[in-house]
Amino acid sequence: MNLTRSRLIYLHYSHILSNRQLLKWLREDSLISLKTDNLHSYPLSLNLTPKQKNSFQSYLSKQIIFDEHQLCMEKNLKILTILDDDYPERLKEIYDPPAVLYLKGNAEKLTLTETIGIVGSRKADSYTHLCLKKILPPLIDRNFCIISGMALGADGAAHTLSLEGHSIGVLGCGFDHIYPPSHMFLYSQMISKQLLITEYPPYLKPQKHFFPMRNRIISGLSKGILVTQAALKSGSLITVDRALEEGRDVFAVPGPIFHELSIGTNHLIKQGAAPVTEAADILNGWQIT
Repeated sequence: MNLTRSRLIYLHYSHILSNRQLLKWLREDSLISLKTDNLHSYPLSLNLTPKQKNSFQSYLSKQIIFDEHQLCMEKNLKILTILDDDYPERLKEIYDPPAVLYLKGNAEKLTLTETIGIVGSRKADSYTHLCLKKILPPLIDRNFCIISGMALGADGAAHTLSLEGHSIGVLGCGFDHIYPPSHMFLYSQMISKQLLITEYPPYLKPQKHFFPMRNRIISGLSKGILVTQAALKSGSLITVDRALEEGRDVFAVPGPIFHELSIGTNHLIKQGAAPVTEAADILNGWQIT
């Protein structure tokens, strides 16, 4: 397994193959067919694009020696793979679990089972902040781990409120980049007191399509998702779709019917999401006393 694990990290770090392709290769032959001296050593079933083939062959031809220990020391991070015993079982169960995760902070946070994901608009106003200040503290007092995406708006508010409890921030880029830049202090606080994770190698900058992928990790780690404010067509509702696919509970904060950022949450409630106005709504829903 050590050889398979090393090969997995080596391939993942290149960011040439998609996560699904990596998982498929793992399932097919545990990466045994990978040969660094053979530029065509990959299963044809991966259906690599011409661009991927060229990039893959170029990567192998460089004979890169990947030193996990050196990388972790230089970047002050830990690497966790789907092959490891401490990989979260809840995350492993989703349709497209990340093959590799990069961690900074307290990895023990991943062992917590009472978890709730917080999603909402980056443009969230004072309504989100006030609602989270009311809803989250009783959950934090019961050792719930608050999971969110480190973005502006609802995410930042959720992480800030839970700094003295348990929190996991899921990034949409590699650790060499702080996004958004205005969260630099929160970023340092999360590393010091909590946990940050990402499936992207450190050198990767934030890209638009990374964030929907990040959202599946938020819902995958969470027992349920709470949506504060969201437009009808938004990333928050994409996260809800993933949460429903993964069998997670969905909660939503109702809002004023004329407010654009309440249209999404009110729609979710009409579709069957549990309305939440206080922590008891979540605790009772999960029969937690």
